[in-house]
Amino acid sequence: MSLLRINATNVAKTDGRVLVGPKKVRGGYARIVSCKDGSGCIETFDPASGSWAAAEHGVTFDEVWSALPVTPEDWVDIGGKC
Repeated sequence: MSLLRINATNVAKTDGRVLVGPKKVRGGYARIVSCKDGSGCIETFDPASGSWAAAEHGVTFDEVWSALPVTPEDWVDIGGKC
């Protein structure tokens, strides 16, 4: 598994802060969250567990950045979890 990272400038170095998303990606949901070192990583939503986890399917930052935002109906699917 490759580690996906992005550098976010002028952001408090807080682990888990949502920077982008959630957005609809590949029939699911993805978001970019901050890491303690100031970089960012992609997480995807697992509907079975109802939680977010590190993306493992080659989702790219460009895909998340340019994807459509979630709709109010999508919020129901992800339990309103940002």
